Amino acid sequence: MLRLTRWMIGALLAVAGAIIAIWSVFLNWYGNRDGSDIRIWDLFNHATTTNSDTATSLLLPMAIAAVLVLAGVVVGWRWLWALAGLVVITTVYLWGLRQAQTVPGLHATLVGAGVPLAFSGGALMLVGSALAARRRRKRTPAAERREYAAERDHVSPEWAPDESTQVGGATMGTGEPRSDYGDEQAVEGEGQRRRHRLHL
Repeated sequence: MLRLTRWMIGALLAVAGAIIAIWSVFLNWYGNRDGSDIRIWDLFNHATTTNSDTATSLLLPMAIAAVLVLAGVVVGWRWLWALAGLVVITTVYLWGLRQAQTVPGLHATLVGAGVPLAFSGGALMLVGSALAARRRRKRTPAAERREYAAERDHVSPEWAPDESTQVGGATMGTGEPRSDYGDEQAVEGEGQRRRHRLHL
């Protein structure tokens, strides 16, 4: 139950991060320019003021991250959430790096709400992936002793020691299972002797 709850919370955080990352593209990123106006190629070259189409803007890496999150939820691979978060955070980092290399530079007063929102979305994906991780229970020495004692005290009824092997209340068991074969032979022999006396 705990494992299922952690997985569900992690999935919700990852999906929320993907939604925030997509939403941030349509907000102001820098100098009244939305993320949908920034070309994806500007992340790998010098930043320009040329507006881009929506399909080739910063929406592309955010959409890839969202697809990774959804795929991780469907197939149950939480590492896809972490990969999606890294894609979003790397996009924000590369944009800031290229913008700082321009002549005007990078001024905090011109940074819009889209940048911190995109970074927050990527961070939520990473947190969701970490939260859904399986926790391994550590076995303490006390727990190991309890398990050993429980296994030692568990004796199957068919392997119980015979009464003839008990001397003075102490059990001298041979470790062999009890058998009623000898008793059956004694009863059968007594019956044969009675039938023999009747015939005489």
